[in-house]
Amino acid sequence: MNQRIPYGIQKDFYIFKDTMVEMTWKEVQAGADCRSIVLLPLGIVESHGPHMDLSADFYLSTLLCRFLKQELYEKGIEALIAPPVYWGISKETAGFAGTFSIRPEIMKGLLTDILLSLKNWGFRRVFIQNAHGDSEHIQIIREAMAAANQSLDFKVYFMWELNIEVNNNVVFPPFREDRFNPDYHAGSIETAQMVTFFPDKVRVDVAKTLLPQDSFKPFAYCGDPASYDLEINIGETAYADTKLDSIKIEAILERDGR
Repeated sequence: MNQRIPYGIQKDFYIFKDTMVEMTWKEVQAGADCRSIVLLPLGIVESHGPHMDLSADFYLSTLLCRFLKQELYEKGIEALIAPPVYWGISKETAGFAGTFSIRPEIMKGLLTDILLSLKNWGFRRVFIQNAHGDSEHIQIIREAMAAANQSLDFKVYFMWELNIEVNNNVVFPPFREDRFNPDYHAGSIETAQMVTFFPDKVRVDVAKTLLPQDSFKPFAYCGDPASYDLEINIGETAYADTKLDSIKIEAILERDGR
C-alpha cells in the first residue's frame, strides 16, 4: 500500500476503491495462489433517519475493511477486499422508504454463492466485516458461514465473533458515559462516524433538530443524533478496534494456517 489511509475524512472515496473490482482476474488469482486472505464487507441500503443518506452501513463496512487491510499489511499479511455486499435484511426499518430488505433465503443464497466463488478461485480464509445489526440479517450470515465451513480447506470468520485470546496492549480512548440509551441506529455514534469519515453524507443541520428516540418510529432512527458532536473519539476508537482486529486475525492465522 502506497499511502496510509487516515482515520478521518475520506477524500475521493468510493465503495469499490481498493477492492477486487479494480483488479484484473489474473491479479485476483495471484492473490488466491499466494494465500491472501479475503475481507468481505457487508451492509444494507437502508433509511438512517431524516439526517443521513442510505449508504451508512456499506460505506462503513467497506472503510473498516480498508483500515484493516493496511494494518494487516504492516504485519506482513496480504488481504484482498471483496466487492461490498449491500443487500441485506432489515425488519426495523422495512416500513421506511429507502430500505431495501431482501428475503432471508435470497440473502443466504447470495452469500453462499459469493463464498463458493472465492473458494473455487482458491481462497482459503475469508473474514466478514458487517455493519448492520438486524438480528435476522446476522443469523443469515451465521447460517451461510456454517454451510461454507463444511469444507476442511476453507474457513469463514465473522469479525464480530472472533473468539480468540490475544495479548491485547491496544489502548482504547475513554468511553462516553452520558450517551442516550439505546443508541442502535443513526443515533449519536453512527451519525458521528459518518460525520468523521463522510461528512457530506450527513445533514448536520437536521441532526441538530432531532429529539432522542428509544424506538425506530416515527423517523427511522434510534438514539440521539443531535449529540453526535459529543462523540469526540470516533477516529481513535476506529484505530484501536482495527489494531485489535488485526492482532486477532494474525493469531487466528497462526492457529488455523492460511
